[in-house]
Amino acid sequence: MAFWEMVFYWVALVSYALAAGGFIYSFVFKNPRTMNKLTLLIAAGFLGHTAAIVARFVATGHLPWSGHYEYALMGGWFIILGTLFVGWQNKLLQGLAAATTPLVVVMMGYGYMQNPALTPMAASLKTIWLYIHVYFAWLSFGAYSLAMAAGVVFLLKQKSESLAVPNPSYDRFPSLGRLDELIFRYVVFGFITDTIMISAGAIWAKDLWGSYWAWDPVETWSLISWLTYGITIHLRVTFGWREKRLAWLAIAALSTVIICFFGVNLVVNSSLHVFQVR
Repeated sequence: MAFWEMVFYWVALVSYALAAGGFIYSFVFKNPRTMNKLTLLIAAGFLGHTAAIVARFVATGHLPWSGHYEYALMGGWFIILGTLFVGWQNKLLQGLAAATTPLVVVMMGYGYMQNPALTPMAASLKTIWLYIHVYFAWLSFGAYSLAMAAGVVFLLKQKSESLAVPNPSYDRFPSLGRLDELIFRYVVFGFITDTIMISAGAIWAKDLWGSYWAWDPVETWSLISWLTYGITIHLRVTFGWREKRLAWLAIAALSTVIICFFGVNLVVNSSLHVFQVR
């Protein structure tokens, strides 16, 4: 890890951790006034996060697309970008960071504990299909993370409204009906970008390994994740699963994505997929 990359990395991680703690404080102590300041803190961390990526690019000559550390670095960037974007469009959605920011803190911490060393890009990764494949992978992960966050907020807001004295912190969020719609829209966006990611990966695999699909462990879990979200959309459209059931589905389904991105290589050493630590 380059010196300035390390400096900006810790600026980002500390900012995100402080913001995550601030959101927990806001909900537990029913103090919604801190949310705007916490969003600014996340934005400051995002600037440091971006600078860390730039510093790594300068040091290595390529974007951080491979290995657990680089994967967590870029993945966290996309999730925070999506969080800030939806919060900028609608201030009532700024609180989604209460769920996405802790996720990014854990991701980046896990990535740092792996192998943050500066390494040259493998020859097999020097193709335009890498950027298409990984770009859409992170778009889908970001959308799925927002769906999870909206699901968490929905469940907490629904529980709060059932109390005799509701928590005023949840007044900063959209109505339950709007949250339900957002969960579905985030899942659909993630599913579409996920489909493009898998398709691009199959084309790349044909050039790299000689076949479109090799049932590599990461490929298999990617398919499981895609099917899980496809079933979620089917249950919503065909059977009318909404609100609490949809929220729980969005939360649970994210686990398949996390296993695909980070969990497979913890138990399988034979994967040839690009996400393997090199």
